[in-house]
Amino acid sequence: MSPAREGREGIGTLGTALANLGTQRSGEPMGTNTNDRAAQRRDEAPVLCILDDDAATLDLVRDVAEESGWVAYGFSRISEVRQFLSGRRPTLLMLDDDLPDGRGGDLARELQQDESLGDLPMVVCTAAHPARQEEIGGWAPVISKPFELEEFERHLEASFPRPASRLRRQPTAG
Repeated sequence: MSPAREGREGIGTLGTALANLGTQRSGEPMGTNTNDRAAQRRDEAPVLCILDDDAATLDLVRDVAEESGWVAYGFSRISEVRQFLSGRRPTLLMLDDDLPDGRGGDLARELQQDESLGDLPMVVCTAAHPARQEEIGGWAPVISKPFELEEFERHLEASFPRPASRLRRQPTAG
């Protein structure tokens, strides 16, 4: 079991969690349900857009967000996030910096300068050198990897205030 998963209650192993994802496609919300009430709650829920090329981190962050009542969309490439943002505005955007097709921190700077998306709450999660983190911090909050999930939850709560956190422990991710 990954160290990030060890402290989570009721989640099981990462392999089990990944197997339970089935054929979930990138960019689709997890836990899609045809039940009308569930669909209505999903429509009213805050939306998290996650960009991270590490599948374990992406799945863990998505699980935490969904446990907190968010609808979470996960992507591994900047181009996928750009496409998502062209048709939807999330409540919070979480970006990894080091990606196969660019840097999430640079995307944060670009979005901050965009007239229609400049006020979009975002956070960059990265294991980058402190100098790079300081640079990114000029245009978006930075969470250093590995990070405590409690720190990530604080960003969720700040973007869309909710009742007290459902997490009982503080495992790390990233």
